Amino acid sequence: MAEPVKVVVATQRIPQGTVIQRDMLAEKKVPKEYMQPKAFAGVNNLFTKEGVGVYISLNTFEPGEQIMSTKVSRTNADTGIANIIPEGYKALAVNFDSESSSVITPGSRIDVLSIIDYADTSNKFQESIYMIAQNILVLAVGNNFIGAVAKKNDEGGRTSGGTLTLAVTVAEAQTIMLASDNGSLKYIIRPAGDNEIYDIKPLKMSDIIKDISKTVPVQKPAASKEQQAMMKAMNQSQKEALDMISKYANSQNNK
Repeated sequence: MAEPVKVVVATQRIPQGTVIQRDMLAEKKVPKEYMQPKAFAGVNNLFTKEGVGVYISLNTFEPGEQIMSTKVSRTNADTGIANIIPEGYKALAVNFDSESSSVITPGSRIDVLSIIDYADTSNKFQESIYMIAQNILVLAVGNNFIGAVAKKNDEGGRTSGGTLTLAVTVAEAQTIMLASDNGSLKYIIRPAGDNEIYDIKPLKMSDIIKDISKTVPVQKPAASKEQQAMMKAMNQSQKEALDMISKYANSQNNK
């Protein structure tokens, strides 16, 4: 047997884009020949002296998999956001209509929805909401990004604003940008561990609020004698006006 060496392994599944915490890791002895290149030899190497996690997973780690420096990235104010973009993705800053609430943090995953007003094929006005992107990793909330020390605003609270920086594919970026220019964007936060992609159909306002005037006849109250006489006079006046317009039009045509 080769000389045993100590390595750091994952004790649970660590999804891509997760800030690594101490309870996700353990130290394990393996034969030296089984030690992966760039594998961490001690858990403390992934944390500050205060025990704060400063590494983000660039790939998903499965339970028992060795933690390698090539699959994680340390983030701080100097490295910026470029070093935490997962492989195969781009960073897209999206300005949502409503300010981000204090509950969303970098590393969260969201679904993006768009509310769009349009005219359908029958030239009828429609307002619909579409699910345009699912399970999107939030790289940054305002000026706070994954793994970095949270910045404070002037009031001492968290700096968030309405801008989220998302890790997206090029196709997702195109869809979000097009929807942003033609409607309003909203998001919902996913629970931890929910990576499922759902089949969600668009929802129209008419699906929620039915136009009862098309299905329920409106009963008009009977007009009184005075109202009937007034309506008759109005109709007569309108008829005389139309006759005058008709005569004027005919005289112009005969010239």
